[in-house]
Amino acid sequence: MVAATAAALLAALPLAGCTADATASYCDALTAAQAQWKGAGAALGNPAAAKRLVASVRTVEASAPEEVRADWTSLRSLFEKFTVARPDLTALTSQLRSFESSAKRVETHARETCGVDLGQ
Repeated sequence: MVAATAAALLAALPLAGCTADATASYCDALTAAQAQWKGAGAALGNPAAAKRLVASVRTVEASAPEEVRADWTSLRSLFEKFTVARPDLTALTSQLRSFESSAKRVETHARETCGVDLGQ
C-alpha cells in the first residue's frame, strides 16, 4: 500500500521544460530526476535502489524553493524508510496522510512553478 502510493507520487513523470526564472535550477533538478523516478515502485522494494531514489530526491530538495522544501524533506524521509531490508510498513501507514499532503503540495507547486504535471 505505502510503496504503491509512493510510486504513484513519482511514477511516469512527464517533466517538460521549466520557466527560465529564479526557479530554473529547481525545474532542472526535477527534469534530471525523471528517469530515476519512473521505477519508483520497484526501487522501494530494493534497499539499494531506494538509496538511489533518495539521492535524487535529495538533489531536488536542495534546489527546492522555500515554500516546498519541507514537503520535499517529508517525501525524502518517506523514501529513506525503504533503504532498509525490512521497512516497518505498519508505522508508515499511520504517517501516510502527512506524506500525501506533502505530495499534493509538491505536485501543485511543480505545475504552477515549472509547468510540470507530476500527477500524470
